[in-house]
Amino acid sequence: MKLRKILLLVLLTNIMTNASTIFTLSGVNKLYLVVEISGKTIPKSYKSMIMENLQTVTDDLKIDTTGYDPRSLAVLVNETKVDENTMINIQLIIGEEVKRLDNNEKTFALTYQNMGHFVLNNGDDPEDVFEDTLDTMLAKFSEQYIEENKKLTKVIINEENFASEMKYETNYDAAVKKSKKLQKNIMLVLVSNFCPWCRKFEQRVLLKNEVNALIQKNYIPLILNKEKDPFPKEFDTGFTPIIHFIDYKTQKSYQNVIGYNNKDEFTYILKSDNLAK
Repeated sequence: MKLRKILLLVLLTNIMTNASTIFTLSGVNKLYLVVEISGKTIPKSYKSMIMENLQTVTDDLKIDTTGYDPRSLAVLVNETKVDENTMINIQLIIGEEVKRLDNNEKTFALTYQNMGHFVLNNGDDPEDVFEDTLDTMLAKFSEQYIEENKKLTKVIINEENFASEMKYETNYDAAVKKSKKLQKNIMLVLVSNFCPWCRKFEQRVLLKNEVNALIQKNYIPLILNKEKDPFPKEFDTGFTPIIHFIDYKTQKSYQNVIGYNNKDEFTYILKSDNLAK
């Protein structure tokens, strides 16, 4: 019975989520950002993370979010109890005043809606699956917005174009030569094929403006795929992602970071590097 309830909720939500959208984002050039979390499962501290992601997406799309606007872009998070499990529901909506066709009276309406969900068992950590679900929803919003506002020239940064768009070196010898010339240490990011944590580190951490500003200021950033790019094998620990901070004088790693670190953790590591220029 419990399983049937969960499957029914998932099925209904999937139908609503995957249906062709009836909403348009054409001409939406100003929004007021809102985040609301209800329930006990998702910490209220997630608000700042959600707001940052909203701000990043709207900045990339060149949507004005300064000051108040009656048109709001909101992320609403709530939960549904299903026996001993919890379904987390995430809504991404735009709400605004519109006029009725029959009498021109103003009313509040949803002019965009996208929904995501996931089920948590007791004791599950919601952080990763929450961010994955939100990332998917924001990506869908961004893709539709770009498609319907063709004048935008935003480039979607992915695994294939990450290095070129983020100005990372992709050749070890060239990075060493550049580091000696500029007297800046190298930040080597080793990734591999079919590495989901590598992709998450790129998208959730390295793409963030604050993080990238620190990297570009203090290091020669270098990203290599350990399965196809040549590099000194002393830097290969068997794990990916792994980040080495390499002294430009000796070409030796003086610090390494193994595995995924979130934005705040990695920012702290960058700011604590006393050997950075």
